[in-house]
Amino acid sequence: MSEQVFTGFHHFAIRSPDLQRSVSFYEKIGFRKVHEWTLRDYGIDRAVMMQAPDGKSWIELFDLQAGIPMQGVGAQNGQEVSTGALAHLCLSVTDLDQACDRIVDAGARHLNGPEALTLGQPEVRVRNAIFEGPAGEVIELLQTVRFPGDR
Repeated sequence: MSEQVFTGFHHFAIRSPDLQRSVSFYEKIGFRKVHEWTLRDYGIDRAVMMQAPDGKSWIELFDLQAGIPMQGVGAQNGQEVSTGALAHLCLSVTDLDQACDRIVDAGARHLNGPEALTLGQPEVRVRNAIFEGPAGEVIELLQTVRFPGDR
């Protein structure tokens, strides 16, 4: 058996029509700016890495002009976002009701929930809610849950 070289989820990246608004939004829900850079050769005027409160994952934010690899067609200001494989990002929360209030206060738009769902066999009960972030990203909030196969 070979050694496991994949260790877990690191980050997801978002191109935002208003980068500073996205940075402020994620700061308001507990993420912290840990690095910022410019790469003119790639058309990146500003990129920001935001670390999650648990210190185990990050969100990478770019301006709309960033020449980064991505799926689909990039939206320009005021355009609809093209649908690709990324359906949503999910943030773990310890108190769903409090997190829902906080994410709305930070500027997210409420789309659905909170609701309780029963998933699969054996049954796992989850509580979640869905929001839209400042760059149009769909954000699921998921009350802390353990799945049967978790380590």
